[in-house]
Amino acid sequence: MKPSIYNFVWSTDDPEKVIVFNSLTTALAEVRKTHIDLLNLSQFDYVLLPENKRQYVDELRKGGFVVDDTADELRMVKFAYNSDKYDSAMVRLVIAPTLACNFACTYCFEQLDKSQSRKGGQNVFMPDDIKQDLLKYIEKVVKTKKDVFVTWYGGEPLLAKETIFDLSQKIIAITEENKVGYSAGIITNGYLLSKDSGIVQKLKKNRIKFIHITLDGPREVHNSRRMLKGNNGPTFDRILEGIKLLKANNIEIYIRINIDLSNFDNISRLLDVLEDNDLKDIFVYLGQVIPYTAGCKSYESSCVLTEEFSIINQAFYENLRLRGFESGRTSFYPRIARACDANRTNAFVLDPDGDMYKCWTEIGNKTASIGRIGDLTRQNKEEGILEIQWLTWEPFEYSDCVECKMLPICMGGCAHQAMFINKDRPECKEWKYGLEHYVRTRFSCEKILRAAIDKSC
Repeated sequence: MKPSIYNFVWSTDDPEKVIVFNSLTTALAEVRKTHIDLLNLSQFDYVLLPENKRQYVDELRKGGFVVDDTADELRMVKFAYNSDKYDSAMVRLVIAPTLACNFACTYCFEQLDKSQSRKGGQNVFMPDDIKQDLLKYIEKVVKTKKDVFVTWYGGEPLLAKETIFDLSQKIIAITEENKVGYSAGIITNGYLLSKDSGIVQKLKKNRIKFIHITLDGPREVHNSRRMLKGNNGPTFDRILEGIKLLKANNIEIYIRINIDLSNFDNISRLLDVLEDNDLKDIFVYLGQVIPYTAGCKSYESSCVLTEEFSIINQAFYENLRLRGFESGRTSFYPRIARACDANRTNAFVLDPDGDMYKCWTEIGNKTASIGRIGDLTRQNKEEGILEIQWLTWEPFEYSDCVECKMLPICMGGCAHQAMFINKDRPECKEWKYGLEHYVRTRFSCEKILRAAIDKSC
């Protein structure tokens, strides 16, 4: 037998014990130092071990901390990654019924750049012929018994709410007729939610079960970053009213806080506002502002590095925990990374013109299109090459990734960054800088919970 190549070992407050974490299984254990010697060997013979050592190894095997000496763990990672990546049981669609937006966010990656033809499309709103092409595509794929998952996107998707509701009803009818599953969510700036009291009920009727909304700080900070287009008017109060309306109707809400150098020190003040409005049970998380496109390169100097983001995020989750927010009750903890939808088959992004993309950071950039929804069989050569480039990207092509113990929980990070921003070089994710902190936090929480259970017994 042999120790796993994905083990991490850290000290504890007890000089006689260590913490062991495995990134392939995400198992966590406390081990006495008298037993740690086996994890430092390249290989050992299980049969020759004394009984007490064999019992110890049996426990370690359950967490994947030791494996058979014939085990090829890298192949296991590859198998898990590709099994998930090529799972064809579901069609994942990101649909933008419009690329128009009522906001003029300072850091928006969909901004125009002089060198690009972004948003140079024909349609502000998706026309009937593109809707019909989309429905025909869905009718075709559900015949193969694939479930359908839709994320409504934009621009601001609720500017085209009637298109969303009309298409939702028709897609639901198609999936029910073919006895396949359907689920949906929406990414919205939230400004229009409280303007029309009927929107929320229509969201529920059309099975839009989760909603992502962005608040970038307390009122004055948010309003300086996410203002109305045209007059730079404030947006914070109306968004907050919309969030409270969603909560009252039991719709799952995620509040994203996009952070950079200009607002990261105002996060706690936003939590004050959420607490004052009885919104501590809503999931809140941080988003790192990244200059994905040439259109937002001018904002690059305001962005925080991933290492800086990790430090901010660690403090953020601790703040959530101390203040009793729902999203702080379970410590932030690594899980096995899945393939990005951009690298999957049966997954794409659709704009109002019927052009398809693999990554939503490229929506509206016609040079990044992989084809048209109306006729997927008529890709030109460039579109076909681009789609294959997306579908065949994987972290195992990079020696740094293959040799990294974080590989199972990172999987090379963002493919878009690796292919187009860093020029074929992966960008390490936050786990590189925060893993030990998050694992120790989980370990401490579990230890406190065990002590409480023991005391109550």
